[in-house]
Amino acid sequence: MNYFKDYWQESRSPLYSLIFTLPLIILYEALLFTMNHSDIAGMRNGADALIRQFFAMFGIYGFYLVGFVILLVLFLIYLFQHKNRKLSNLNKQFFLLMLMESMLYATLLNLVLNKVLVIPLMTINDLNNREIIAMSIGAGVYEELVFRIIFLQAIVIISRYLLRLNKVTSMVMGIIFSSVIFSGFHYIGPWGDSINIISFALRFIAGIILATIYILRGYGIAVYSHALYDLLLFF
Repeated sequence: MNYFKDYWQESRSPLYSLIFTLPLIILYEALLFTMNHSDIAGMRNGADALIRQFFAMFGIYGFYLVGFVILLVLFLIYLFQHKNRKLSNLNKQFFLLMLMESMLYATLLNLVLNKVLVIPLMTINDLNNREIIAMSIGAGVYEELVFRIIFLQAIVIISRYLLRLNKVTSMVMGIIFSSVIFSGFHYIGPWGDSINIISFALRFIAGIILATIYILRGYGIAVYSHALYDLLLFF
């Protein structure tokens, strides 16, 4: 019982999440390196491109920029947690359990969104297999980073400390509004879908599910659940 209690608590920690996500970041960047010759103009996940364009506003460029930022955050979190002794030794078995748990959530997402509601989280748009794999991984890593870690957490902070709402209400607002933004994001840009109220509503539901996974189980499992769902859908 203590083993699974420890797993439930530690597996959702930032350090476990980011180490768990590291292989996907490396694979995504490696795939893009074989397909792109530009830091901004080449094929990328939309959320990844959004982050890079934000840095570009300040004259900061780099093919591995966003991946480097995530690794830097990982290192800083490790230093902070090690200094304050808030984390026990890493349990390698937890990463296997995290993968199995993510596969379960991806299967449930596929059942709810594809079998029941009939809506994918991304559009193929005549992509080849390598491009589909890259975009699926990018959707998991960078959309969860932008819409869950950044937008959801920002809304929660604003709700709690500026609007003085309680913790539960702030979290609900964070889930709802970040899911609205997440859904709307799929209609922006040259690869965006045509605006449709039904698909918008269903993607909003997808956002709520992924946001709930993020809150309860952490960034890493939300990333794998999202990426594995896309891969399961297309392969």
